[in-house]
Amino acid sequence: MPSDFNPMFLILGDGADLAALSATLRRFARRPEKISLTEQAGTFRPRTPLAIVPADREFGLRASGQEFAWHLNRWQAQNIAERVDALASPEARSGSDIFEIGSEGEIPVKVSRGEFTDDFLISKR
Repeated sequence: MPSDFNPMFLILGDGADLAALSATLRRFARRPEKISLTEQAGTFRPRTPLAIVPADREFGLRASGQEFAWHLNRWQAQNIAERVDALASPEARSGSDIFEIGSEGEIPVKVSRGEFTDDFLISKR
């Protein structure tokens, strides 16, 4: 998503979508191996491919050729999953959270539920 301040990767979804994202992050935390959200989590329909990849030195979201790679360790993935759970809760109607590891040059990831309408996201060209 373009921003006046910096680039941002926006993940939108309803409760079920965000529960699936949380489950994917937990699976990664148990067994850290590359997970393509497009291939592994069938409910995701990204405009730009996103993969979660194991990391031990360089953390956070980075552009990698034609896709984005979210470099996380087990602890980071587990903690992000817990925060996404709050957004996926049946009691939550809307909300968002921004995930930044704190690495220089990383791209923030914003996970949002119920904050954007379809007409906001469709280009008016």
